[in-house]
Amino acid sequence: MTAAAFAALLLAGCSDDHQSATPYQLPDNVQFSYRWTATPGLDLESDPAIVTRATIESAFIATVTRTTDKSDIAKYTYPGYIRAADPAVRSKEPNLYTLWDAGTFDTWVPVHGTAYAYLVSLQKSSGDPSARAMDALACVWLNGLSVSFQTPNYRSLMDPALVPQAVTLKLRAPQDDTSKLTALGHGPARYPTADVFGQWSVESITVNSSRIQAVPYQDPCAGLPNNPVPLELLNTTSLTYYPKHLPTLDPDPGWAATTVEPPKP
Repeated sequence: MTAAAFAALLLAGCSDDHQSATPYQLPDNVQFSYRWTATPGLDLESDPAIVTRATIESAFIATVTRTTDKSDIAKYTYPGYIRAADPAVRSKEPNLYTLWDAGTFDTWVPVHGTAYAYLVSLQKSSGDPSARAMDALACVWLNGLSVSFQTPNYRSLMDPALVPQAVTLKLRAPQDDTSKLTALGHGPARYPTADVFGQWSVESITVNSSRIQAVPYQDPCAGLPNNPVPLELLNTTSLTYYPKHLPTLDPDPGWAATTVEPPKP
């Protein structure tokens, strides 16, 4: 799909992006949760961290619902995602969707279990404290997830999930840098019901993995703590079958359980 076509879809969807009359709910095949940790000193409930979390989670939801290039992407991704994320982000290689798709999501399959993510860094792009551009790096583990094509046939997600995915985002902060999203960025819910992007924008998303690189690759996830997926739930081969789906653990830090709209600019 061309960038112009994407722009048309984006404009068509922005007018009714999760209208308040119909609170957002996760698609029924999204049966997994996210558990986030971070480099000491990074606050997962700061505005840029909340936008980073929401972007990565929304992008993966778009993959498992097969809506990355569809006009109804706003129906499935978090409130505010299609407004915040530049449409060109979804047509650029290598991207989140190409790696995470990996042929697994040819149909609307239920995905169970727990995805783990580690926020490695979050900093001003230029090093200038007054700059609005920010770079985020997160490592995502997907080998705590399972899919069910035919109950009770549960299997591991995909081969690239055996190693962490290094996801880099380029964000742009609003002119007013007052924190507005903190109340939305923690709680018992697996997903937000209010816009968790505020006036932030997402200018690029890139994903890399040592599993797909044909050339020597400096893996930014290699020096992190051990894989956070519990050993008894860890898929270590390209294809593993399970007697039941992997457990969906409580999200961390999760999202506010009730709609809390951020302050208007």
